[in-house]
Amino acid sequence: MRFADDFWRLAHHDVTGKPRVNVRVAGLGLAAALLGELVWAGRIDVRDGWLRLVDSTPPADVLAHTVLDQLVAQPQHTAVRIWLDFLARDAAEQVAQRLWRTGHVRREASRRLLRSAEVRWVPVDWNVAHWPTARLSLQLRDRRPMSQADAFLACLVAVTGLDGHLLEDAPASSRDYLRHLTSTIPPPLWELLTHTHVAVGEAVLSYRT
Repeated sequence: MRFADDFWRLAHHDVTGKPRVNVRVAGLGLAAALLGELVWAGRIDVRDGWLRLVDSTPPADVLAHTVLDQLVAQPQHTAVRIWLDFLARDAAEQVAQRLWRTGHVRREASRRLLRSAEVRWVPVDWNVAHWPTARLSLQLRDRRPMSQADAFLACLVAVTGLDGHLLEDAPASSRDYLRHLTSTIPPPLWELLTHTHVAVGEAVLSYRT
């Protein structure tokens, strides 16, 4: 389950690749998604604010393997918040490169006078890039039953402030349904969401001040 791929698509414009939220918030959301992938794969557990290694067997995915190796190599650091902050630093680049390796984005660099090149990862196929937005939006608007994976992704969108994009012009019942979904998410993933919500709040406050 590649939560981070879908969250990257939700957090970036599906044509230009421009981020829809500030870099720090996007990074925290992607960090939570990467940890969520390991929870879903049964490699780690999250409880009472701490990460616990369950299975050190390397995942087949290169990025998931890398993240798990980092957790294994730093057993003294088990606080969820520490890992959210650490992974957030380059999560956007790491996930974009995973999407690039699978042919879903291309790398574009533009030079500006007296500045270093600005790199942007641009979606190759609009239909693929837009699919997570379309899928989640339709399910929320119609209050359709959602898988635990999509419920986690939808709630991650909410805690990172992207729900306005997802539910633009949606009826109030859609937001009620989104709040209801929190009760359907497995506890370890819900813990990730709560810590991400706090970290995002602090990041937004710091950005505004």
